[in-house]
Amino acid sequence: MTVQLLKTTVQTYPYRAAIIDEQGSISYSELYQQTQLLTQTLKKSGLNPGMGLGVMGSNSRAFIVSMLAGMACGAIVIPMSHQLKQAEIEAIVKDTQLHAVLDDQSGLKPVNNESTLLSFYSQSLRLTWTEIPVSQQITPFKDAAFIRYTSGTTGSSKGVVLTHESILHRVNNAYHSLGLNSEDNVLWVLPMAFHFLVTILVYIRAGAGIIICKDLLAKTLIDQANLHQATMLYAAPMHFRLLAADNSTMQMPSLKYAISTSSAIPTSIANKFEQRFQIPLIQAYGIIEAGLPLLDNTDAADFKTVGYTAKGFDIAILNDKDEPLKNGITGRLAIKGSGLFDAYLKPWQLAEETMVNGWFLTGDLAQRQEDGRIIICGREKTMINVSGNKAFPEEIEAVLNKHPDIINSHVFGHFHSLMGEIVCADIILKENVDLDVEGILYFCRSQLSTYKVPQRLQSVSQINHTVSGKIKR
Repeated sequence: MTVQLLKTTVQTYPYRAAIIDEQGSISYSELYQQTQLLTQTLKKSGLNPGMGLGVMGSNSRAFIVSMLAGMACGAIVIPMSHQLKQAEIEAIVKDTQLHAVLDDQSGLKPVNNESTLLSFYSQSLRLTWTEIPVSQQITPFKDAAFIRYTSGTTGSSKGVVLTHESILHRVNNAYHSLGLNSEDNVLWVLPMAFHFLVTILVYIRAGAGIIICKDLLAKTLIDQANLHQATMLYAAPMHFRLLAADNSTMQMPSLKYAISTSSAIPTSIANKFEQRFQIPLIQAYGIIEAGLPLLDNTDAADFKTVGYTAKGFDIAILNDKDEPLKNGITGRLAIKGSGLFDAYLKPWQLAEETMVNGWFLTGDLAQRQEDGRIIICGREKTMINVSGNKAFPEEIEAVLNKHPDIINSHVFGHFHSLMGEIVCADIILKENVDLDVEGILYFCRSQLSTYKVPQRLQSVSQINHTVSGKIKR
């Protein structure tokens, strides 16, 4: 099982600091003990193999332990952000048929049922059961361990299912590609609810230290990096922009690797960061269906690309006829390898049923350079990437179209130098209705996570559709 990663590390590095946060640090031995205790508590509470457990919370040691303990029970864990709105939580619970949610009380109460408080260090975790029968399995896989929604809600988000075996393959691939070891300390800034399998678990596999930052201020990141001798920063373009804009003279001399992921980083930010800290910046390409298939960890890294094919994977650039293209020609990015996802949850579809001649089509457009590096050129899919958070236009349009003043809407992404992309919306208003931007945005905020709320909103007289009635995107 996946928790074996932690057990193996404990046997080798029992006293190595595993997590460093505001509360201090805990060793790998302590992390394992806390995971075992929570596992026993969850089992006594009725969490059995095959059941679904939502783990909802902010970045913390509690989130890590909760995820590990849930999988150790044989349950299928679904990470959930503490920033989710009630409608989003309800959609995940309904679509996934979760049996229970374990949260750290940093967000909304996920389920309106009686809860049990479980003691964890100086805080309490809240375990709440849903109405789903305990005998009902949420996937046909006996070895299923993890489900993650690509956008956080229903509709376009299918729910990516992975088994313990796939997770272990995926983690092992990333471990060898990143080259981490027990001497490394990773400065953690990304949301754990969206980045767990090919980050946290890889660091545990390596015996590295995980430094959880209390906020994302440049000063905090620099101070924490120096205080705890961070050797790697794996972050989104937004974080590198904040650091590049820092006006102090403080450096981060212990930092060896600065890796940008989640979305393409503008050249100007990459250059400014390297000039400011004298640390080369490289990019990595991660995707929930595959893990970390592309990374540039060479001495001659080029941040304009997302790197070379990582260990355990094959990459192809295909045309519309699913034929491989020559170097330098843009086509559809396709992936093969170990650790790929096993199925989509809703509607249920095995991974192999989605493949084309054994290739998983990512929905991204790319080209391969002569030296083998891959450049991402754009996307086929409609997904909007806001600082590493994925938003689907269809979901946001469904909310906008419920507003009493709106007849129809068209949501799309627009390039933004800090966020990667921002959400924009064209709306058609009812006759004789004036545009009330703040009122509409207030309506959206009540039902959508902050990153999904449109940043630009304009009234239009027409939205173009295809012959079949779909919005032209």
